[in-house]
Amino acid sequence: MSNNCDYCVTAHDSVKEMHSFLRSMGYKHTFFERVKRQGAICYFGEQGRCCTLCPDGPCRIKRRAPKGKCGIDADGLAARNLLRLVNQGGAAYTHDFKTTLKTLKAISEGKSPFTVKDRKKMVWFAQKLGIETDGTDREIIGRIADYLEKEFMKDTTQPLDIIRKLAPESRVKIWERLGIIPGGYIFESHEASTKVMPNIDTDFMDLSLTSLRLGLSAGFLANIATTIIRDIIFGSPDITKGYADIGVLDKDYVNIVVHGHVPWMGSVVARMAKEKRFQDMAKEAGAKGIKVYGSLCTGQEMLQRPETAKYLDGQVGNWLTQEFVAATGAVDAFLMDKNCAAPGLADLVQKVKLHTKLIPVSSVVRLRDVPVDSSVIYDPEIVEKQAEKLILESIEAYKNRRKTYPVHIPDKKTDYIAGFGVESLLNILGGTPDPLLEAIQAGAIKGVVGLVSCTTMKNGHGTFTYEFVKELLKKDILVLITGCASSLAQAEGFTNKEAIDKFAGEGLKGVCKVLGIPPVLNFGSCLDTGRMIHLIIALSEYLGVDPSQLPVIAAAPEYYNNDAYIDGLLAVSMGINTYVNPIPPIVGGPAFTRLLTRDLEDILGGKFIVEPDPIKAAELIEKELEKKLN
Repeated sequence: MSNNCDYCVTAHDSVKEMHSFLRSMGYKHTFFERVKRQGAICYFGEQGRCCTLCPDGPCRIKRRAPKGKCGIDADGLAARNLLRLVNQGGAAYTHDFKTTLKTLKAISEGKSPFTVKDRKKMVWFAQKLGIETDGTDREIIGRIADYLEKEFMKDTTQPLDIIRKLAPESRVKIWERLGIIPGGYIFESHEASTKVMPNIDTDFMDLSLTSLRLGLSAGFLANIATTIIRDIIFGSPDITKGYADIGVLDKDYVNIVVHGHVPWMGSVVARMAKEKRFQDMAKEAGAKGIKVYGSLCTGQEMLQRPETAKYLDGQVGNWLTQEFVAATGAVDAFLMDKNCAAPGLADLVQKVKLHTKLIPVSSVVRLRDVPVDSSVIYDPEIVEKQAEKLILESIEAYKNRRKTYPVHIPDKKTDYIAGFGVESLLNILGGTPDPLLEAIQAGAIKGVVGLVSCTTMKNGHGTFTYEFVKELLKKDILVLITGCASSLAQAEGFTNKEAIDKFAGEGLKGVCKVLGIPPVLNFGSCLDTGRMIHLIIALSEYLGVDPSQLPVIAAAPEYYNNDAYIDGLLAVSMGINTYVNPIPPIVGGPAFTRLLTRDLEDILGGKFIVEPDPIKAAELIEKELEKKLN
């Protein structure tokens, strides 16, 4: 199906095909059209020089009006605006943490079907935290849950113990000197929410330090602790294989898409859907059976671990793909977990009269005119009953497929290798990181980029990340990838062995062939930034150096959601230089921009790097890695 749309910029042929299909049906309301209709972006908002907090505004900082009506300057305004975004992102990440705590409590009381799959990691984690490891798995899990809950609820004057237990000593000393070892996120967020009110905190330095506190609090509780807990319950990552892109859908089956960032409900639905009783029900309804597919980070979480990956029938894509996945007419139910439930999806389903059921399964996901059934909002104690109800609803939805709707599934899917984590990577390397470190010392690999990213509409759907990753690989830089960028990498063939000859430079190519790995290693969901940080901590301890000395750069080439700010702040706090794009709304404050992009390196050992061109960005990263090696 041809696509002669000049504004439909995407890295995915499947998306182009589905867009053409929708236009042929007269539907012209996808994100491509919405971006075009929005027109030019507000210059003041883009730079962080706009304020809408009080009824005297909105105010815009400009040459002839260098201060707002209250007297705030450009640096204070940009820093305050950023802190608001950081606070929201941390709240979203720690909502996952809160759900994890609730699940752990239920497991410890014997009220949930989830069990410990990686006892070794559970014992290791408990010992690191100073928790007794005597007793049953449930008892140990209960102690871990109690410890983490107390950490979560600490006041701002009570430093997080988990940071001192897990972070390198060299980092802790720096954070202590700066006064940024935080308390629990509940109270840190409360403090930050107060500071961003008008006329309370307008000092860009203090606002910046507050953002760093939020990054550390959410980072250690949500990114690091939650990732470890999920490994304990679902099993640590190990090598899995599968297929990605919209073409994984099979029109002859009842198709369920588990969508969002949280794996708890999706994992149970996928497991139970394979039971004979449900498969038989689907056949009685006229289908060949039931298939369950991952979408966004819920899928990435599940395909990382053999225990959950075996129930998944493919990964359909990232958050900007969801409209086009539904448009196939082959999806019977989207189970909408937190987050990235795009309102455009509901609009599409309603306007083209799709039979597809959109079912929120999170307490925070709501879409206009989409009914919410409180009985299927995730509850770890009754999750199997909830999963049964969701599977039955999906079968009923299949029966209601419109015979007049022309099901259209692009014949496009790509094989991937997933399941990389600290343990599985060490297994590949023979038990120690020495082979990788030796390859870097010998110059075969210039370093490692830990890439966690969404995908945006600003530079075209995934095109920036695609070109950026291609350049990094050409330059012999190994890429670890998480988040929505993982779905892009899978669909575009970066995460299989064919990518070695297709994309990798000569040095990287040789190393990948010897180790039998693709040049881009899938490390999981966006929250699995914590897994990358865990790897950085392990490497720094192994080498006896501060993380800032490692040949590692963090990158978010298409960050979108506010939780990405937590990823970036956590990485920079660890002393890791971090590339971000699009350019954050900070550049309206000159001193604030200088702090984040230059001075922070002297203070923390890491800084933010900004560059709107993917080729130049890769060149900057190459130079930064060369500095580390020298």
